[in-house]
Amino acid sequence: MAILGLALAGCASVPAPDDDALVTGSIRPTPAALRVPEGAPPKGVLARDWDAAKLALDQALASREKDVSIPWDNPETGARGTATPVGPARAGGCRDFMISLVDAKATDRWIQGEACRAGTGTTLSQVRVLGRA
Repeated sequence: MAILGLALAGCASVPAPDDDALVTGSIRPTPAALRVPEGAPPKGVLARDWDAAKLALDQALASREKDVSIPWDNPETGARGTATPVGPARAGGCRDFMISLVDAKATDRWIQGEACRAGTGTTLSQVRVLGRA
């Protein structure tokens, strides 16, 4: 009986993620307050891939970690990459970023721009594709 009690003692319930977290398979928990940043996809980038990359960028911008790079992928298209804030935040909550993108054809590119965080979300500007990584 004591052995059964010890065996069952390891079956404790796992605390549920806090209500502000969105948990998906391979992506870290994301606060529900994060929204996909505004900004049209650069020329040659699929909108669905761009949305996945922008969500990872917003997560990276919200992170308190130094030198954070958040992986992203789109299982529908096979595209993947990372989103990385670059340099310190400037006045107005703006920061440069780089997004790597490897599409289903194994074409690799870098996307560079500026992200500005405000109370209503994140806005991207000066977005441009740099070419092969």
